[in-house]
Amino acid sequence: MHSSQQLSVLVTGGSGYAGQFLVHALANAHKVHYTYGTRQLASAPSSAVAHKVDLATGEGLREAFEQTVFHAVVNCAAISQPGVCESAPEAARAVNVPNHLIDCILRQEQEKGVRAALIHFSTDQVYDGSHAMWKEDDQCGPVNVYGKSKLEAEQCIVSRLPEAFPVAILRSSIIYGPPPPEPVGRALFLQFVASAVRGAQPTTFFDDEWRSPVYVRDLERLVGRLITTAAEAAAGEARAAGAGPGGPADGPWRHRVFNAGGPERLSRADMARQVADALGCGHGAIASASAASINRGVASPADISMDVSRLAAELGFRTTPFREALREIFPPPAQGQ
Repeated sequence: MHSSQQLSVLVTGGSGYAGQFLVHALANAHKVHYTYGTRQLASAPSSAVAHKVDLATGEGLREAFEQTVFHAVVNCAAISQPGVCESAPEAARAVNVPNHLIDCILRQEQEKGVRAALIHFSTDQVYDGSHAMWKEDDQCGPVNVYGKSKLEAEQCIVSRLPEAFPVAILRSSIIYGPPPPEPVGRALFLQFVASAVRGAQPTTFFDDEWRSPVYVRDLERLVGRLITTAAEAAAGEARAAGAGPGGPADGPWRHRVFNAGGPERLSRADMARQVADALGCGHGAIASASAASINRGVASPADISMDVSRLAAELGFRTTPFREALREIFPPPAQGQ
């Protein structure tokens, strides 16, 4: 990996919500490839290369690695709806635990001598929700199939990729932002909330489940920074006389796991009120309720707010407060309009 050259970056799950934003953002500096399941991105940058891949079986993935040497892989592919995972646990595990992707990363190093950095999107749902402001080293205890599959994915990555590989596991919370360039086939959190608070009928939001929602633009910047630091570390290692496989102290980051959330602990009712404020709607359409009052058919952790201080301490990276991000997403009308 060379920091002075354009890098080849593979974004798996490039047609999903975060994936679309990452494909567009990373294409400004790198040669981006992305995977899709059924439909290519019509809006993708002209320089981006699409690969049809079945992530459950790995079909198409090995071909992508045979065609291109990847310096970095950003894995944001997942079945992320807890209800879907609960009803089809084996299908969820087949996609969410990236064994096929790790096979390809290891094979590339063995056959081509290039050690790809892996940036993997995990979830705050690896925590059991029994207290506030979780830290990365706290004991995990997921309460649903989705969280369990994502924790297994983390364990798979850490156990299969030697410490010389640059790995960053990002435990993201609710990812919010503007609509993506193309529909993703499911309801989007912020857009649902905005529609609800504008409505005439009250919508219920839980006031006793807490998260640390993260702005998708922050994730663009964070992933870009991780790719750059991994490239710089690899270039430094290559320049060092007699450099061999690096140990933990030789990698670009001291740790492999980072809480990737916003800086605040917010309930869904808190978020709805802040969205209403940003839109100038008032709070009349917001009704608060306890999560226990509604049977969603799947267990949900009560408090998985996260301490994100490791991002600042190790990467000098700070995420955007929810209210500040809303001002970017829903700018006030210009005076006179």
